[in-house]
Amino acid sequence: MPRSESSHLLRFGIITDIHFSTESETAAAESTAAELRACMECWQRHDVDFLLQLGDLIKGSDACKHEEFRQVQSIFKPFTATIRHVIGNHCLALPRQELMEALGLQSAFYSFTMQGFRFIVLDGMDVSVLRTPETEDDRQYLDHFHAHPELHDYCGAVGSQQKAWLQGELHDAECRGEKVIIICHFPLLPETTDQRHGLLWNHREIAERLAASPAVKVCLSGHYHYGGYAQLNGVHFVVLPAFVNRSAHPRFACGTVELQGERMVVRNQLDETVYDLALRH
Repeated sequence: MPRSESSHLLRFGIITDIHFSTESETAAAESTAAELRACMECWQRHDVDFLLQLGDLIKGSDACKHEEFRQVQSIFKPFTATIRHVIGNHCLALPRQELMEALGLQSAFYSFTMQGFRFIVLDGMDVSVLRTPETEDDRQYLDHFHAHPELHDYCGAVGSQQKAWLQGELHDAECRGEKVIIICHFPLLPETTDQRHGLLWNHREIAERLAASPAVKVCLSGHYHYGGYAQLNGVHFVVLPAFVNRSAHPRFACGTVELQGERMVVRNQLDETVYDLALRH
């Protein structure tokens, strides 16, 4: 799908779960940095409109988290396109407000539009063990987690205020005839993850809400390091493999996504097609 085919082609880079670490020997961090620079060269070669970083930018070790963040930020600093960040659970080893300011985020959930597509970024750690609940409904979610520890304390939920915001975004996109791409660090369908990694605590409610909106076409996630795919009511739920596990799945360390008309094509760093998906009408 070369850029010359249509002025309406939207192309962006994508990467998830980098887990940049400085805990081990220096050579390992340097190797990781070199492979991240190779990803940036891939995105620049494809002239992407922006980069989507799906969360877990750092490993978040207690002793090294600030240095991890400093180094990975310095690696991405020369990248000329806009970087759209998603907050993952490992990212929150850093204080939330400090992290958001460093990433240039006024809110951890937000939206932006490009060429008839509305991208809605969710904060899957809105309700979590790391935050004091903002509403009574959110407190009940947290209580439910404490009663069900198998849900994992490194996962979280979309809170009540964010859900109201999401509903407004979906309604507005429907009125404007926009196609919606949902972004969430956590998987939203059990078929796209495993028990060890887990998924969004209130995944069922959010997935059903998304599938009910005719504007929603795709949901892109990370967190489950080996990737997955499922459909719900014609919506594609795509979980991309983690950069940190690239040796286990060398055919996807990072990729590019192309949106044009009624199709979404995901290619890996080798320019091989990983997904070629028709968007529902």
